Amino acid sequence: MDTTSKWFATNSRRNLSVYFGELGLPAMTCQVQQLSECPEHTEAVANWIFRQWWSRRHDSVEIVLGWLRTHTEKDKVPYTVVALVSGIPVGSCSVIENDCVHRPQYSPWVAAVFVKPEMRHLGIASIILQEAAAIARRADVKGLYIDCLGATVPLYEKNGWNLYEREVGDKDSVVMLRPIK
Repeated sequence: MDTTSKWFATNSRRNLSVYFGELGLPAMTCQVQQLSECPEHTEAVANWIFRQWWSRRHDSVEIVLGWLRTHTEKDKVPYTVVALVSGIPVGSCSVIENDCVHRPQYSPWVAAVFVKPEMRHLGIASIILQEAAAIARRADVKGLYIDCLGATVPLYEKNGWNLYEREVGDKDSVVMLRPIK
């Protein structure tokens, strides 16, 4: 699918218009906000995180809800970025103090990067990651780390991350670093 993305700023929030070229589909505008600005979407984000990662070690989404409710201050770690299309949440990522038990010396971390399956490959993950970096800059963070699977490295590289360490922990993962300037 041939897509072209165009960024523009409106009222200090970022929007992304994605044009579908030859598919003849209308443009879609994706707005990003911090979860602290749109707390009505906390439950949707918590359900994504619980189903994707936390259900293996916790019995209830309530623990994720409690964790996300600590992401209350704008432009301060921890925070969560939410992507919205027509006011509906379609993706998110969080920035937290630590997400890798094998590397406690690094901080802060991007964690729980998620885009709804039907919205993937449209540039939404990139806009979420770019907004997470913009917020980190405002929060005076010098760099963001991520512990990701080797297969996802190209997504992070195109968004400013560099390979930092290989073979972290007990899975095929790497640590990447996104310098914040």
